[in-house]
Amino acid sequence: MRFASLLLTLALAGTVCAQTPNNIEAVEYDPDGNRWFVSNGSSLLVTSDQGANWSFFGEAQASHGMEVLGGHLYAIGNNVIRAYDLETAAEVDILTIPGVAFLNGMGSHSDGMLVVSDFGSGRLYTVDVTEPQQMSHTLLAGNFGATPNGVVIDEAGNRAIVVCWGNNADILAFDLEGGDMTTLVNGTGLGNLDGIDVDGSGQYYVSSWSPTRITRFSNDFADAETVVTGAGGLSSPADISYAIGIDTLGVANSGSDEVTFHGFGGAPSGIEESTLWTATHRGHLLQVTLPVGSQVEWAAYDVAGREVIRRSEWLPTGTTSVVWPLEGAGGIVRVVSGGRAISVR
Repeated sequence: MRFASLLLTLALAGTVCAQTPNNIEAVEYDPDGNRWFVSNGSSLLVTSDQGANWSFFGEAQASHGMEVLGGHLYAIGNNVIRAYDLETAAEVDILTIPGVAFLNGMGSHSDGMLVVSDFGSGRLYTVDVTEPQQMSHTLLAGNFGATPNGVVIDEAGNRAIVVCWGNNADILAFDLEGGDMTTLVNGTGLGNLDGIDVDGSGQYYVSSWSPTRITRFSNDFADAETVVTGAGGLSSPADISYAIGIDTLGVANSGSDEVTFHGFGGAPSGIEESTLWTATHRGHLLQVTLPVGSQVEWAAYDVAGREVIRRSEWLPTGTTSVVWPLEGAGGIVRVVSGGRAISVR
């Protein structure tokens, strides 16, 4: 069937989800499955298309921090640490730590160790997961005068890096052998630090509530720059996860119950991600350039306004070339996102 002209509309986001995140606190990337987990109160959701559709991860549950390690997902659920098989979602072990007040953040070491923060008592625990079916714990540090929240492990430095809650909050490091503390940033100027993760270049990303932003620190914490603000969709940003393979930061926004994704592949240092994007018609190709990977919905119509093509797909950060649906035919491409429209002939 031939059509004299074509209208192609792209709508970023807005796809109906099978499940809707609710009461979220933490997000975690699974590099082998190229998917994201998000804590969902008394359940746990997973998405393979970066938030366009969510589904339950079996009967698993998570209320706070999570880590993917060695074929398992470890999740904090109301002060209990559970280990789940990544392939089957089956629960393989439960660890209860006596006397904890509020387990919150979690980081992982590739040799089979977790470090978990107790927000309520101001303590840090190590959890041995070399045998996921027999998890055990040890007190790493306590009574250090701060409220620990997010945790990430610096394996080269053999230390846990912890961001703290409160005004003008600190960033601390704890030796994984003896628990000795070092202050990396004595007063960040930020309030209520929540999540922390590291990219493939050793730069650290930290979420804060006051002001609402993501701050990127150099690997020695000597330099800092704002890379995402509230204008980027943040709302009480809690735990975060950096997907190194796709250079994308996932943020669990506890204020809006939305997970936002922020791409940094090839982005110049010090430049906040742009909300602008472009579409260009080149020969038989439509080229769409996105500053951040996004779910895209395509809808094509004939001259009578009848829908003839519809599909939804994830487009990554950068330029994606799509074959023009009608070879040799003229047409109009209309690209719409966030109230901004581009028409391409």
